[in-house]
Amino acid sequence: MFSYRSVLGKAWTTTKHHKKLWIFGFMAFLLSAGGEYQILNKILNNDYGTSIFDSTSVKSIFLDTSFWASLYHACLTDPKTGLAIVLMILLLVFVAFIFLWVCIRSQIALVKWTKIYQADKNKEKRASFWEEIFTRDRKFWPIFGLNFTVSIIIWVLFFLLSLPLFFLYITDSSLSILAYTVFFVIFLPAALAISLIVKYSIAAVVLEKQSFVKSLESGRKLFAKNWLVSLEMAILLFLINFLVSLVCIFVLSVILLPIMLTLVIFNIIVPLYLLVVFAFLLLIVTAAILMTFQTSAWTLLYLELKSTGAKAKLERIFAKKTKTKKVKTKK
Repeated sequence: MFSYRSVLGKAWTTTKHHKKLWIFGFMAFLLSAGGEYQILNKILNNDYGTSIFDSTSVKSIFLDTSFWASLYHACLTDPKTGLAIVLMILLLVFVAFIFLWVCIRSQIALVKWTKIYQADKNKEKRASFWEEIFTRDRKFWPIFGLNFTVSIIIWVLFFLLSLPLFFLYITDSSLSILAYTVFFVIFLPAALAISLIVKYSIAAVVLEKQSFVKSLESGRKLFAKNWLVSLEMAILLFLINFLVSLVCIFVLSVILLPIMLTLVIFNIIVPLYLLVVFAFLLLIVTAAILMTFQTSAWTLLYLELKSTGAKAKLERIFAKKTKTKKVKTKK
């Protein structure tokens, strides 16, 4: 019988016993930076209505026509400088692509090895980082497409959500507040649903070798059939993520920070550097473990839904209460 405890327990066992997956987990974390939980962080950001416009203007330098006009002028007037700038841009693009390749291949590896480790005969197998990174299995572009698609759609949804707030800053109109409330009710569930559909679609590409379009359709159907189970799992993982974050904040602010301040006051440099490195490594390892655990949990849930199906906890509670009422009525 399906239970969240079983899925989460298996995910934790996989994460705990196969620490090599943490490397993939950290790289995948850099790609998604928390996935659907970032949606809630954006919603809770009080300055989101204006910051989205600031971030857009800051990050769109390469979309600015004046930048390319200046580069073209530099190439004409000073070819050496212009060529150096062009080569630097190409180098940055190449490095960015390599980074993206490693992150996406890590995401693929997490899903793949989660399924492999479910069979007892595979418990002793070891995932090879370099082998997974250099594997050519035609899964990179579909997974890249899914990540890119969900990022664009969610960005557009939150851009639309920010418009009433933007006008609220300008006009201070009650209509803007009403529009924001309506947009919030519509777009937040839509963003969460899209994020969860893409999780199932990624599993479909990796585990069933489906194409980009077919995996999206499969993910949509699976989510539509099991939307309540998906939502309950998302809430459970969010709570786990939140509790772990609280523990990290406590360790950093209550335990490590006073020690660091003491070392700074007494000018004890070497232990201070070591403590800073330790805090940095603690954050990296925590992020890697959380990402590995969450990806394993979603992969196991996907396998469970595809094989035997599942009933949401709320459905089971409601069915039990209905059954109890019928029995009492008969009596």
